[in-house]
Amino acid sequence: MLKVFYFNPLRECTYVIGNPVGECVIIDPGALTQREQQRLADFVAQERLFPRAILLTHGHFDHIFGLKDAALRWGVPVYMHHKDQSVFEGSAGFAKLLGLPYEGYEGPIGDIMACRDDLPEGLKFEIIETPGHTQGCVCLYLPGQDLMFCGDTIFRGAVGRTDHPGGDHDQMIESIKRSILPLPPQTRLLPGHGPETTIGEEIAANPFLQ
Repeated sequence: MLKVFYFNPLRECTYVIGNPVGECVIIDPGALTQREQQRLADFVAQERLFPRAILLTHGHFDHIFGLKDAALRWGVPVYMHHKDQSVFEGSAGFAKLLGLPYEGYEGPIGDIMACRDDLPEGLKFEIIETPGHTQGCVCLYLPGQDLMFCGDTIFRGAVGRTDHPGGDHDQMIESIKRSILPLPPQTRLLPGHGPETTIGEEIAANPFLQ
């Protein structure tokens, strides 16, 4: 089971992925308004899912608008790379600049690099470090399903922006070429914004990777 929601004015992709027994993981909960947060909650209830964790590909504000609500609603652990802590803490400031409300999450955040054993069967991601968009960016890879949740590292025909603090374009291209492109070409890439693509499509046509 895989569901994508497009949330907040930046059209961020929030994903819910489940296993055959109804356990699920929520990736990058960007639901900004109460209405968006309720849409996510209604889907989980309608599908009779049991959230087990929230995973963050990175700490930018548009990917965590709904984190407080989701973490409190389901009482699940939150995981993020420790190198994105400063990015995470700066989210309130970025949201304010855009005139967007933001309820900060102040609960515990576990180390995403060490979360694999705590994830349910069928959802034990390989956590791949892909610094560049931020220094703590990660991609979440399920080799058995040919799926990768790639956050804002790579998009269809594009790559993530690097003009925010901690961004490094050359580093990001190196991360993509080292850690993503060698994977099977049929691997579906599920980005933090926009439509999905595959590794094969990006190798052939992404102008930033030629």
